[in-house]
Amino acid sequence: MRRLLLLALLLAACGSQDLSLTEPLRVSATLPPAYLGEAYGAQVAAEGGVRPYTYTLEGRLPQGLSFQGGRFSGVPKEKGSFSLVLTVEDGAKNSRAQKLTLTVQDPPPPRLVLVLPPAEVEGEFILLARLEGREALGFQAELTLKDLEADLSSLKPAPGVYLLYRREGEGVRLEAAFARPLKGAEVFRLTLRAAKPTRPQLPLKAVFYDKEGKPLGQPLPERGLGFKALLDLAQSFGKKGEGLAADRNGDGAVDEKDLALLQEAFAVPPAGGSSEPTQSADRMASTSSGR
Repeated sequence: MRRLLLLALLLAACGSQDLSLTEPLRVSATLPPAYLGEAYGAQVAAEGGVRPYTYTLEGRLPQGLSFQGGRFSGVPKEKGSFSLVLTVEDGAKNSRAQKLTLTVQDPPPPRLVLVLPPAEVEGEFILLARLEGREALGFQAELTLKDLEADLSSLKPAPGVYLLYRREGEGVRLEAAFARPLKGAEVFRLTLRAAKPTRPQLPLKAVFYDKEGKPLGQPLPERGLGFKALLDLAQSFGKKGEGLAADRNGDGAVDEKDLALLQEAFAVPPAGGSSEPTQSADRMASTSSGR
């Protein structure tokens, strides 16, 4: 009996010592901005104290967002700055509170980022283009090639990206449509060549189409059958059946043959203008997932 009593006292002492060595409960949270109409997720973190933690939130969240278990999630449907108070309670009933501000704003505009060598180059190098910022379903772009030549046969779109191209004056005109909205993703690669030592510069003009297919700004002059035809193809590529709008040759399937017809129409010089010959349709730039 005496031994059991001594053991109980020892265990109690150890338990008290463990609690005394526990780090104080701390809460350190900052919320990244949310964008109107885009999925949002943010986890607040607590440290120290005794687990488990219980999270409570005071204040009004923007419509479309929810808070549970320390996590904000949802798709915000209203803009503004929302003042909140986060309280965290640990298993020992200690609590800490922190004021937070959640800002909901318009998404940043899409950007076509051209990744070029940072130093002077001579000979061939790869241009990589990425879509950053807001989601988009495609773009029109004009690249001016200063002291550079483009090998259009090397044009390689990313999976799910469909490209049309032509030479125009001293540059290249491109149109791209995506099978689904993209952002933060590579869209194409292109081999360029500098005939002499050159620090690459590529002046760019671009117009983007939002995730609903509407232009964000004034579209560039139409070429061929227009952007909508390319977008229809991108969104139905690989489908089979009758009456498909993107089935240009009427064979009951939307495939590379239909993209070739769009490329042929796109490559025709504008009325009264001139253009260098483009690559033939069988060397078109096209890709789809899994190919």
